[in-house]
Amino acid sequence: MAATLKKHGERGIALIVVLCMTSVMVGASVQMISQTRRETAETADLGDGLRALYLARSGIAFSQALLNAEDHDYDSLTSSWADAEAVSARFNELFAEGEVSIVIEDETGKIPLNALINPDGSVNKGLRDMLLRLLAQPEWNLKEEQREEIVSRLQAWMATAAPASQGSGSQEKTSAADRKGPFQFPDEILKTGALTRDLLYGTTDQPGLCACITLYGKGKININTAPRAVLKALFPGISEAVADQMEQFRSSENEKLSDPAWYRQIIGTSGLNPASDLISVKSDALRVSSTGRLQGCRRAVTGVLEREGKTEKFKLRFVGMD
Repeated sequence: MAATLKKHGERGIALIVVLCMTSVMVGASVQMISQTRRETAETADLGDGLRALYLARSGIAFSQALLNAEDHDYDSLTSSWADAEAVSARFNELFAEGEVSIVIEDETGKIPLNALINPDGSVNKGLRDMLLRLLAQPEWNLKEEQREEIVSRLQAWMATAAPASQGSGSQEKTSAADRKGPFQFPDEILKTGALTRDLLYGTTDQPGLCACITLYGKGKININTAPRAVLKALFPGISEAVADQMEQFRSSENEKLSDPAWYRQIIGTSGLNPASDLISVKSDALRVSSTGRLQGCRRAVTGVLEREGKTEKFKLRFVGMD
């Protein structure tokens, strides 16, 4: 009798052990399957992300080719490159999968900070005064002493890189670590202490100055594409009504925009003659924002295209990823 009970007990223990081992193995199998699926999904996402990135970078190259193929005497907000929807549609026709959104913005319509100091080391007074007028606009709520301080700091930074005038007794060289001006990246402007990050890039309640200033171009401002705030700085004292007329003229009188002095046809600009060496009607630098999307993955790339040398072809000056 005792032997029979012992055998039944051993069989019960063996059953429990088997069940426990089976549970452990099932749990391990489920975990392995789940991990494998997760790794497979992550691999697929990585692949889609890379493809979305390459699509975005292709958008930059496409924009460069598009701009280099155009041949015209002036650029404006009605130029073909300014139609983001049409440019994106042309690009997306080339691919069966994914899509890219391309936005091209004219940097030449902004105030060129790197031209604040002339090659001979003197101050570009016309540009300096224009920058002061920009800062005086109510959007930024700056006092006169604040505006003067900002421009003075920017000017001092740029002057450090200017060559010494002829006849000076000594020429000090600036080491790479102490290099100042010309500005290479927007964040470098913050090093001057002239602008805060909020003032440069804007907040929910205030626009950023980066929409009106640039580090690219050849020192001239495209009057056909300049933002409203830049137009008001270029033409001191114009009223909001005159600014409205100028914007309307730029969007409707295409055949007249090849003349840099078209503004004289606007009532209210009489006597306002910005320095001719500041005004242009052609874009020398454009910012391209290209966003690729594929299978839920999104990748964004920004590039600056700038005309180079005698060929006047656009070259990729800068590229960055978000």
